[in-house]
Amino acid sequence: MDHIRPEPPRRPPHVLIIGAGLGGLCLAQGLTTAGIGVTVFERDDSPRTTGQGYRISLKPDGTRALRECLPEHLFGLCLAASLRQATRLTALDHRLNPLFGKPLPRLDETAYFGINRLTLREILLTGLDGAVRFGAAFQRLERLGDGRIRARFADGTHADGDLLVGADGTGSAVRPFVAPGAAFDELGTLLYGRTLVGEDVPGWVPEALVDAFATLTGPDGVSMTVATCRTRGPLPAGLTEIPGYLAWTISTGSAGSTGPADSAGSMGGRPGGTRPPDGSGGADRPERLDPAGLRRLALDLIRDRPAAVRRLVEEGEAPFPVRLRSARPVEPWHVPGVTLLGDAIHTMSPGRGEGANVALRDAGLLRHALVFTARHGVPLETAVAEYESAMLRHGFAAVAASRERPFLRRPRTP
Repeated sequence: MDHIRPEPPRRPPHVLIIGAGLGGLCLAQGLTTAGIGVTVFERDDSPRTTGQGYRISLKPDGTRALRECLPEHLFGLCLAASLRQATRLTALDHRLNPLFGKPLPRLDETAYFGINRLTLREILLTGLDGAVRFGAAFQRLERLGDGRIRARFADGTHADGDLLVGADGTGSAVRPFVAPGAAFDELGTLLYGRTLVGEDVPGWVPEALVDAFATLTGPDGVSMTVATCRTRGPLPAGLTEIPGYLAWTISTGSAGSTGPADSAGSMGGRPGGTRPPDGSGGADRPERLDPAGLRRLALDLIRDRPAAVRRLVEEGEAPFPVRLRSARPVEPWHVPGVTLLGDAIHTMSPGRGEGANVALRDAGLLRHALVFTARHGVPLETAVAEYESAMLRHGFAAVAASRERPFLRRPRTP
């Protein structure tokens, strides 16, 4: 933004962030360290109301944003709490016969590392106690006479600020006020699960699945991925200790429908074209099943895998379903005082593991824009427009790339 003619410095903006996910909290940390006022509003009642999933893989875009936004000691905490790197990439058939494999090189552990999602969220919440309000479900916004924005919440309260940032994920309640025509494609559903194994992976786990990123693909097209997740050592004090585990996903193949991004969508058809586990004829979508039903579905999908692979599901935690959505590109908007970041605008499939990295990159870019406003007199509307132009460009490039992974294709019906 060096080409923008500055104005005399103004009062630093106060920023309202809707959503306490990774992107929203990273932005809040960055603004706090820069001395810019920020309040985060999260609809969940507490940080643990919703499960935080399992591991995420951070790459240079994500780690760069964390390094720029976090105080040095918190970025160091991320590194100290990171997971051991995998040693190989493996593709197997449904009987564990190798199809492809290669060793993975050691990467710069300050730029590439895995970390438990819960751990990263706990780190991102550190020091923000007075700036994060839980139990605040955003409902609507209003524009005040002085140009500021008023956010109204379901409990009857409100908050005023100079900029409102929708960082509230794929089901964003802010997005309809900014990009009401935004839409997505439904790519199917993955079942996510994990099996606790502790520090030493038990001997019954196939060696091909240990310390690897492994994908098992069956003749019906149903795929299962397995990743070993063990921290380098005990987690630093104050973070929830997480034992070693094998994280796994199973594709159900439910897919194909499209719809507006603010609708519930549709997941018609039997999961993955497989026989339903309960004889129901496939009427229930994965997200409508209870934990026992989800486990039965997972076992049915991998019924032709070896007993040791099925044991991962039998002895693991009950899986949970994640609907895969891919946002369609949107035209730039011109809505002063409101913007979006992360999955709230460019939700993508997990095919390349880029979603969290792109959201963190958004947070770093928006922080940079707002620092220019606070310190160099760049008009807020101009700075945010510059951010949006860059965010839409790199965000939707990542969306397009994420759709290329083959395991997201709909399995063939037997």
